[in-house]
Amino acid sequence: MEDKNSDLKLEESDTIELEKVILKREWSFWENYESKNKDKKLYSDSFKEIYTFNNIIAFWQFWNKYPGNKARDIFFNGEYLKYFFKEKYRITAMNIFEKGIKPEWEDENNKKGQILTLEYIVDKNLENFLSQIDGLWIKLIFLLIGENLPHSNNINGVRFVDKTRVTKSVIFKFELWVNKNMKDEELEEIKQLLNTEFGCLGTIKPI
Repeated sequence: MEDKNSDLKLEESDTIELEKVILKREWSFWENYESKNKDKKLYSDSFKEIYTFNNIIAFWQFWNKYPGNKARDIFFNGEYLKYFFKEKYRITAMNIFEKGIKPEWEDENNKKGQILTLEYIVDKNLENFLSQIDGLWIKLIFLLIGENLPHSNNINGVRFVDKTRVTKSVIFKFELWVNKNMKDEELEEIKQLLNTEFGCLGTIKPI
């Protein structure tokens, strides 16, 4: 009888050398929250670190199971705002920052730095926007953790923010946070790349 498994041999290409997937820096994934009841709280109490990783495999293990890998599953989807947990919190932002740096202006690593903001005002066809934004977000993540953005050593992290107010406007933002060592000409270089790759005007705002 023919052995049906005789050709199922482990090829060398099926194994992965750890040093080839280790990232230059360790990263943390954070979520921002907003209470359904609009309870006033300090900004420092409105976000939480939920995962850290230092290699591509660990990132994908997290990302493949994380509900936010599709923006429509946690952000405004055209019908309603979504709330989670017993506290009824809305997730208003996803953040990836270098481990040890919090996604807040008060962090010593962010002080006197700047933010490049890509703002998407969705006046119509939100469905089309949501079908494309996930690809842009994961692209931005990999440009960041792969150190493929210009002057990446001075980039602290990125954010994907849902600024939607259902009765007023539907707005989403990508934010790229840089530290105080980033020079103006280097910022312009990054700004050009973001405009080209993400098709939206970037604006520089001080932290």
